[in-house]
Amino acid sequence: MFNIDNNDTITAIATPPGIGAIAVIRISGQLSFKIIDIIFKPKLKNIKSRRIYLGYIYSKNTLIDKVLINIFKAPNSYTGEDIIEISCHGSIYIQNKILDLIITHGARLATRGEFTFRAFKNGKLDLYQVESLLELFYSENKLDHNLALNNLRGDVSLIIKNLRTKILTLNTMLEFWIDFSEEDINKNNILAFNNLLLNIINHIKDLINSFKLGLFFKKGIAIAIIGKPNVGKSTLFNFLLKSDRSIVSNKSGTTINYIEENIYIDGIKYRLIDNAGIKKNTLNKLELKGIKKTIENIKKSEIIMYLTNNINPKHQHIQKYYKSFFKKEIIFLINKCDLLKQKIKIQSSPILISAKYGIGINYLLNKLKSISERFIKNNKKTIITNIRHYEELKKALFKLNKIKSKLKIGIEPEILSLLLKEANYSLEKIIGTITNEEILFHIFDRFCIGK
Repeated sequence: MFNIDNNDTITAIATPPGIGAIAVIRISGQLSFKIIDIIFKPKLKNIKSRRIYLGYIYSKNTLIDKVLINIFKAPNSYTGEDIIEISCHGSIYIQNKILDLIITHGARLATRGEFTFRAFKNGKLDLYQVESLLELFYSENKLDHNLALNNLRGDVSLIIKNLRTKILTLNTMLEFWIDFSEEDINKNNILAFNNLLLNIINHIKDLINSFKLGLFFKKGIAIAIIGKPNVGKSTLFNFLLKSDRSIVSNKSGTTINYIEENIYIDGIKYRLIDNAGIKKNTLNKLELKGIKKTIENIKKSEIIMYLTNNINPKHQHIQKYYKSFFKKEIIFLINKCDLLKQKIKIQSSPILISAKYGIGINYLLNKLKSISERFIKNNKKTIITNIRHYEELKKALFKLNKIKSKLKIGIEPEILSLLLKEANYSLEKIIGTITNEEILFHIFDRFCIGK
């Protein structure tokens, strides 16, 4: 771990290790321009920020490479310090030679996440945004990516800062009350205090409740494939995965346990769950366990794909039942349309498909896309995804609820002020106004060297 108080000049290769078309080497700190003045030709005069210069890197009189250098002057840079980014050719020899040159002339090799730590230390990013940047690096799908970008932009940080301002307003009111007896405190002031307190509590509850949705975005939209035994659930599962993941057989009840796999459609991640067939009046213990697990999977899924082989099913009745009982989106599918003797028109409701030959699958994917887009649109709000933030918000809410309950008994400004400060402390830990080295190490050690 780097020294938190270090202000020296750091350098690192920012691109992945190995041979590539180009590599990027970063320098940040007070010696950045001095170092580049020694190793780069032609000499730069009247250097302007956010400009790219073409030239050559030399080791004394030996030419190393033809490069581009990108200039960022403090404080208008990623770290808040002078930054130079050297784009060189991707030879491992060239990368290491330029890195050695930079270190020889006064820089040191950066540790994991040290560039981003300096951005945090110099107020370019708060700790919530730093963790959002990590989530952006590790994002695997469109929803996860958009969520991380919004949080990096500062949406949640702004809410947290506004909540802290409101808490400080409450504390100012309490400090004023300390000088007065309870009888002298105006009832209107108490009402104003209570209204502001409830406003803060409701905002924190909204953030806490969003955590479940945030996890859902990261894990993917769960889809339960259900229906009676031997209707083609596993065949559809395999077709969508483009892999023989689930065992397929003409024998009824082949799937007695569920299988779950991830798929990506138009950048959105889905968790596809192939379930045991739903069978009435069975006494088989394994089948009963499979059916029980199917019901559990339906409850934890956002979308249900219901398969049948019946060309004239009471699909409206079944759709209403699942929507009313499970409160889920349902896609009704009539499978094995390739076996029907009469000519049929593939339609969008109910959707006629052949999971074996892929007939009608485009209708299914379009329906899935429509539901997903509607789901995303209905949930466009501030969302948290980090367990650390979730836990700190719960601590803050606990303290604020204690204040709410104590107000009903009687006003004790000193105790209420202490509880407010503890709630505020939890919010400050989220954005990094207050933190410790252990938390910082845990966060920044997850970055790569060069970021």
